[in-house]
Amino acid sequence: MAELEYRKLQGMALEFVSGVLEEDRLERTISYSATFDMALDFTHFVQMANAYIPGYLDNPINAIRPELDGLGYHYAYNYFFDAAGKIGDNSALFDVFASSGNYMDKWSSGGLEACYHKPRFNVTDGRLQVVARKDFRWGNGDEINVEDLPVIRFQWALNLMQGHDFSVASKAPLSVVVLGYAEEDFVEVEGLQMLRGTRYMVGKTLHLGPIHKEQILTAR
Repeated sequence: MAELEYRKLQGMALEFVSGVLEEDRLERTISYSATFDMALDFTHFVQMANAYIPGYLDNPINAIRPELDGLGYHYAYNYFFDAAGKIGDNSALFDVFASSGNYMDKWSSGGLEACYHKPRFNVTDGRLQVVARKDFRWGNGDEINVEDLPVIRFQWALNLMQGHDFSVASKAPLSVVVLGYAEEDFVEVEGLQMLRGTRYMVGKTLHLGPIHKEQILTAR
């Protein structure tokens, strides 16, 4: 299978607003909560989308999947259905996928386990604000410490998917391109490969209490 194409979208941005790191000794978990503003230039989005999938927003069986590492995990994707042909601004686009019910809140299993809470979304002045929370614990029940936390990257990207003929049974829409705020080349950060410009934090360097703006780093 060919690697999915990624493109940086002009006008797409992710800005940290606030955050906090908390410990629950009874549950043996450490959790971070974070609020981010996600910006999107709708005109550039439509131009790029149509370059890859002509008439992208007008076809009810085209779909979209938000990629929100560090903020939430979408179960699958959302078809445009009745919204097709009526998506004329950011708010209408965000309405397609920004429902908490679309997102998972289950624990992973084994080793350092993680669980997203369902993110909460709010649209203000054309920006999508997300309030996210993620818990960590050891699968064997051991006590967890801040020093055990991993590097956490924050992604804001949209996976554009081309629909199929529903007469073809069990055929999912095809991912064509992912549009995001980060650059298109990779750099190594803390032993990990990240797209340049990706926002992230180094979990083991945090302290319980407020997460400060200077602790949200940029991959360079």
